[in-house]
Amino acid sequence: MINILGIGQKDDQILLYYAYTKSGKTFCKVVSSTDGYQFNGQTKYVIATDEKNREEKNYDWYKARIAKQKDTYFLTYKTLSKTAPNLHGAVSSDFLRWTKSGRIESLKEVGTVIPDFKDKNRYVMYFGEQTIKLAYSGDLKNWKVDETPLLEPRVGTFEEDSNLEVAGVFQAYDNILLPYYSKRQEKGKYCYEVGACLFNRKNPKEIIWRSEKPLWSTPRDLHHESLKPLGIAMFKEQLILYWTLHETTVFAVSCPIPGKHAQATDKQFNVVLNRYANNPIITPNPKNKWESRATFNSAALYEDGKVHFLYRALGASDISVLGYASSCDGVTIDERSDLPAYVPREDFELPQNLGDHQAIIDPYISGGGYGGIEDPRITRIEDTIYLTYVAHNGASPPRATISSIKVEDFLKQRWDKWSKAKLISAPGIVNKSAVIFPEKVQGKYVIFHRVYPNILVDYVDDLNFNNYLQGQYFIPPRKTHWDSKKLSAGAPPIRTKDGWLMIYHSVGYQDPSRYKIGAMLLDLENPTKVLYRSNKPIISPDAPYENEGKAGVVYPCGAAVVGDTLHVYYGGGDTVLCAASQNLNTFLEQMKYNQEPKLQKIQSPMLN
Repeated sequence: MINILGIGQKDDQILLYYAYTKSGKTFCKVVSSTDGYQFNGQTKYVIATDEKNREEKNYDWYKARIAKQKDTYFLTYKTLSKTAPNLHGAVSSDFLRWTKSGRIESLKEVGTVIPDFKDKNRYVMYFGEQTIKLAYSGDLKNWKVDETPLLEPRVGTFEEDSNLEVAGVFQAYDNILLPYYSKRQEKGKYCYEVGACLFNRKNPKEIIWRSEKPLWSTPRDLHHESLKPLGIAMFKEQLILYWTLHETTVFAVSCPIPGKHAQATDKQFNVVLNRYANNPIITPNPKNKWESRATFNSAALYEDGKVHFLYRALGASDISVLGYASSCDGVTIDERSDLPAYVPREDFELPQNLGDHQAIIDPYISGGGYGGIEDPRITRIEDTIYLTYVAHNGASPPRATISSIKVEDFLKQRWDKWSKAKLISAPGIVNKSAVIFPEKVQGKYVIFHRVYPNILVDYVDDLNFNNYLQGQYFIPPRKTHWDSKKLSAGAPPIRTKDGWLMIYHSVGYQDPSRYKIGAMLLDLENPTKVLYRSNKPIISPDAPYENEGKAGVVYPCGAAVVGDTLHVYYGGGDTVLCAASQNLNTFLEQMKYNQEPKLQKIQSPMLN
C-alpha cells in the first residue's frame, strides 16, 4: 500500500513524496516531474530523523506544506497519531534528508510559512482549518499566534457555511498569494472549493484582493467520493492543485495564477472583444452592381503596414465574388477597389443550370447567393499568399478550395496573377472553413477545415494537394457549453506567446438559430491540443447591424494584430463587415483566467 504524503517544489521540478511498507518497515521516497503531471523522473529515498539522528519509523505525514527559506526548506505537517494532534516541523537542505524540529506546541491546525520572507526579522506563517490566522517565529521552532482571524467565511459567497484551510503560500506580483480550501460536509464527505487572497508584502495582514469566485470546485460527480487536497504548486505561470482520490490515486488540475489584476472585479475578466464604435466598417455599395446587396465575411492580412481585406460580396447577379479594401489602423477603410479582386473561374464555382432560379431552394446555399466564392481566408507563407474559400456551383455540396498569389502581385493588386483554383476536399461532402497555419508545425503544414459538426485537422508535407484533405484529427463541440452543436475555424490561427490563437464560430443546441464567436488557444507544438477555450462567446449577435440581414449571425473569417491590438473581422447578418478589438495581451490573460480547469490523473510508474 502506498501512502501519498505531499508535494514539494524545487526550481523547475515538482516533487511527489510517498511512503510504503515492506517487510514490516516503512520507507519514504520522492519522485520528480518537469511538467507537473508526468512523474517519471528519478526516484530517491527520503530519510527523516530527529535532532538525535534517530530515523522516522512511520512516515504518517499528511497536510504537508514545504516553504523555501534561502538555502533551507521548512516542512510543516500533521501526523495520523491521535496523541500528537499538533503541527510538526522539519528542515532540509536537499529535499531528501529532513531533520525534525519537533511538535509546534502553539499550533494544532495546518499551516505554511511565507517563502523567503521575514517581517520585522520574524518568519511568518499562515495557519488555520476553520478561519485563517497568523503566527510569528524567530527560529522556526517557537511560534507566537496572533488570534485575530485574517480570513473568515463570507456570507453570500462560495465560502458560506464552510471552513477555510490554508492550502499554500507564494510570493507573486510583489505581494503574498495565499490559496486556501473552502470545505463543507455533504453526507459525511468533504466538498472543496479553492479560493485565493493577495496580501501586502509590506504588511502580511493587509488584504489587497480576494477572489469572489472559486478558482476550482470539486466536480459534482465526486462530491461523495474521498477526494482530498494534497497541496498546491506555483509552476510555469500556473497554480497546479493536487488531490488524492481514495488515498492512492493522485489527480491534478491547473489554473492561472490569480490576483494579477488585483483591483479588477471578476466581471471584468470576461473574455470579450469591443465592437468598433463605427461598425460596420464595410457596407454594400449601390454604385457597384457586384457588391450592391451584401459585403461581409472578410479574410484579413496585415502586410506592408496595412490590413488588407478580401471580403465576400453579393450584387445584382447574386453570385459571390471577392472585393478588396485596406486599412492602416485596422478599422478605418482607407482604400476600396471598384472592381472585384477575385471572381469564379472554374465550373465547380460557377452556378449551373439556374433556369427559373431553382437554386433558391438549394439546401447548400450560404449567405443568400446562388453560388460562387464564399467565406475567404488568406495566409502568408514566405513569399506567397494562399487564399482558401468555399466554392459553390449552386447545386453540388460546397467544397474547400485553394488559390495563391505572390506577395508582390497582391500588394500591387495584380488580380490576374491568381493561380488556378483547386479543390482540396472530397466531392459529395459539405466541407467549409479551411484555414492554413502561417508556418509549419513539426515540419508539416497544418490545415483546419470543417465537416459537420467538428473542426478537422490535417498535417501535410506540401500545399500542392495531390490528395484531398482527410481529417486526421478533430476538435469537437462541447455538449454542455454554448458551442454544443457545430463549430468551424474562423480566422487563420495567430502565433502568440501563449499558443496559437484561433478565433472560431459556433452554434449551440441551447440557442440553435444564432451564430456566435469564440476563441481557443492551441499548443504551439501540437495544435490539436486545446489549452484554453472561451467558456462564453466573445461576440454574440446582439447589435442591430448583426440582425438586419439574416438575423442572429456573426461570422469571422479574418483577424489581424496591429501594434498591440487584436482585431477580429466578422460578417454581421450576412450583409455587412464588422470589427471588434482588444489589447492582445489583455485578451490572452482573459483567456487564461477564464479557462475551465479539469482534473487529470497524474502518471507515474510508482503509482501504476
